[in-house]
Amino acid sequence: MQKEIKKALVLTVDFPPMGGGMARHCLDVCEALKNTGFEPAVAAPASGRDGAGTVAGFRIQRLGSVRPGRIFDNYIVSVLAYYFAAIKFCLFGKPALVLANTWSVAGVAALMVKKTAGIPYAVFAHGLDVYSSRTSPKVQRLMAAVLGNAAAVIANSNFTKDLVRRQVPGVNAVVLNPMVDPGRLSAPEAPRGPGGGARKREILTVARLVESKAHETVIRALPKILAAFPDATYRIVGTGPREGALRAVAAECGVSGNVIFQGGAGEEELAGFYRDCGVFVMTSREIPERGEVEGFGIVFLEAGASGKPVVGSRSGGIPDSVEDGVTGILVGENDPEGTAAAVIKLFSDHDLADRMGQAGKLRAEKGFGPAVFSGRLKKIIDGITGR
Repeated sequence: MQKEIKKALVLTVDFPPMGGGMARHCLDVCEALKNTGFEPAVAAPASGRDGAGTVAGFRIQRLGSVRPGRIFDNYIVSVLAYYFAAIKFCLFGKPALVLANTWSVAGVAALMVKKTAGIPYAVFAHGLDVYSSRTSPKVQRLMAAVLGNAAAVIANSNFTKDLVRRQVPGVNAVVLNPMVDPGRLSAPEAPRGPGGGARKREILTVARLVESKAHETVIRALPKILAAFPDATYRIVGTGPREGALRAVAAECGVSGNVIFQGGAGEEELAGFYRDCGVFVMTSREIPERGEVEGFGIVFLEAGASGKPVVGSRSGGIPDSVEDGVTGILVGENDPEGTAAAVIKLFSDHDLADRMGQAGKLRAEKGFGPAVFSGRLKKIIDGITGR
């Protein structure tokens, strides 16, 4: 007898064609649901075409009143748009559970669905979404209600899980690290971007240009790195509001000619940058007064999957992403001296860099690949639905 395929409804404020790690993560979740025997349906912000359609073999409902970049302009309208879309699906689709990609908006709608239709829900927690709620007691109370009523809170790292449990005692929080697909990181051998090619002494950061990513720590480390390796360059891939400030720091340090502000990059181009760098570096820092923190750091695994050693900070969930002394080197926050020393060590010791790169590749493939991610998600969902 054929086993019944259960349905799952995914409520998300981030979904392709929107860019960014959250949108990619939500698509990974939907594909993993298919791999675990569920039939996923998605409610997501409007794109070029509103209405219902299919993506990668599952149904997607675009919410015309919810526009990317303007989701929080009218919070109540956005929540109600997700709620009514969810209730309509629940009446006809009868999902076994609802998954919200984050507690705010999508999670609030999922809580309303549970109160109205009795369908259990799980919420993904990414670190920043939980950490930032501390700046407002009102927001924290709302978050506590959403997470406290969830069948499970699926945290992206041990750091995020502990953060959830501290803010919402007694919540059922479990860890599911994001996945990395080595297949997405294959790139043709053609040089990528201005001055591209196999730069063994190129430092790479892939991150939005915001204060918490601490690009300036790497820029301030460059004079010491250049004293040892005058041909070293620092390529920054990403966009954001701090580009002008970072250019000023580079000029102040006298390293403007060695810093490449690449801007954004597509998947294939990004794969080329990972392939061509000598070391990947991101020394993020916590900014408590603004509720900013690195919840995990999937870019470290992407660099590892490309066979590159990494340097990260002991901040937030990065220690879950970087195995210190094995796949890379961890340094303190706001530590240009330590960052420079780590990069110089990897540029100087080719055997160490190769070992760390290969260890990162193996760890990404064996511990964070699609099959592992699907299996872990299945175990969590089975615990909720009783399959």
